[in-house]
Amino acid sequence: MTKSKNSGEETLSSIRRNSAYRTSRNLVLFSAIGVVFVMVCIAYNFAMEHPDYKVIILFASVILSGLGGTCFYHIMQAYFDKSDALIQVAKFQERSLRKRNDAISLVEKIREEVEQEEKTDRMNSQNQQCEEKEIESNSSDLSEEPKTAG
Repeated sequence: MTKSKNSGEETLSSIRRNSAYRTSRNLVLFSAIGVVFVMVCIAYNFAMEHPDYKVIILFASVILSGLGGTCFYHIMQAYFDKSDALIQVAKFQERSLRKRNDAISLVEKIREEVEQEEKTDRMNSQNQQCEEKEIESNSSDLSEEPKTAG
């Protein structure tokens, strides 16, 4: 089975699941329902004063209060989603800075090891050159002795 691509709704639901504003979202939902109920009650009282237009007033109030409550709920959800997204961005930035600092320290450690290896290589090459010079001088000394002795 192939894994389906992550859609925007799945991402949004996962952000909301990890939300720091879960209780606030519930409070907004109850507040939106309360706003709708209060608006319908006010419209009902107004409709009782005008019995000729009672049905029209109640119908319009239900539609308008439902629309107002829904708009309020969605605006507040968007506000909380924005806040959650900012929190997620801050977490990702902190994590990337931590990983960046770890990477920089690793690079510095590798650089120190390379410099140390270069120093030891230079020391070894200098030692080899000194040994070669000593061998050359010893071999030239050995080659000159038979000539002078003979």
